[in-house]
Amino acid sequence: MQRLSRDLYETWRESADVLEKDRYGEKVLRLADGTFLKLFRRKSWFSKNALYPPAKRFADNASSLKRLGIPCPTVLHLYRMSAPYRSIVHYQPIAGTTLRQLLKEDPNLNQEDVFTQLSKFISQLHDHGVYFRSLHLGNIVLTPNGTLGLIDISDMRCFGKPLSRRMRHRNYEHMMRYKEDWAMVRSTLQPGNVKK
Repeated sequence: MQRLSRDLYETWRESADVLEKDRYGEKVLRLADGTFLKLFRRKSWFSKNALYPPAKRFADNASSLKRLGIPCPTVLHLYRMSAPYRSIVHYQPIAGTTLRQLLKEDPNLNQEDVFTQLSKFISQLHDHGVYFRSLHLGNIVLTPNGTLGLIDISDMRCFGKPLSRRMRHRNYEHMMRYKEDWAMVRSTLQPGNVKK
């Protein structure tokens, strides 16, 4: 990982849009050239993140997904920054719209078709051994060519073999926790109302 000076970061930040931040500072920036910076803080000096920074995990996951033919961000550079410490991934985002955005913004969306495609996509991920604990409609993108892809991929593991039934179930449970997503889904498609 390359060292990023605070001066260069501040220069980039001046012309960037801050897309996400919390009480510790910026988390995601869209730079003037359309690329993104995602910043990860170290929550503890004794955590696994000290040995395997989240930015590196993001890059490794992107490489694994690309080998599987699954659309995802393209990593450009990895950085580290001090005072305060951050591991940073600089990447080109994938084009498209998240499923969450589509549900909110497109009243003519054919939800049945989208969720049929989503079901097949998740099964494909599981068959490829992709376990994504942050799997939700805000992290799944419908690309301009009509395929689904993934973003925000640091919280993921690629096992290289199909997931067990238990792990598949846990992945679906993670998705079901996001009640605001399912509130936008027509009642006929709500979990539990779909005919089997």
